[in-house]
Amino acid sequence: MQPPEPAELKAALKKIRKRRLFLWGVILIYMPAMWTTLQLTQSYNKTAVAFIAWVILLTVVATVAALARCPGCGNYFHMHGMTLLYLRKCLHCGLHINADKKLIK
Repeated sequence: MQPPEPAELKAALKKIRKRRLFLWGVILIYMPAMWTTLQLTQSYNKTAVAFIAWVILLTVVATVAALARCPGCGNYFHMHGMTLLYLRKCLHCGLHINADKKLIK
């Protein structure tokens, strides 16, 4: 497989970074969302419903982030076999998540 053009590399890595940012945002929103739900509803049952909705959202977002393809090798960026690691380098070719920013400088 030939190396991607700089414009394609930048677009693909930006897409991966956006998916990762959204994943971390969903993870970070957990405590404030549960606390707010509990304070507003004063009900553990309704808070449990909010928790289930959060888990479903987390599952969808984590799956979308996991299925991002590496622009360097074409494999999944965060998955190697059954191993799912949200590292800053491709698990196959080692392409760094900010490789496009290093090319510009």
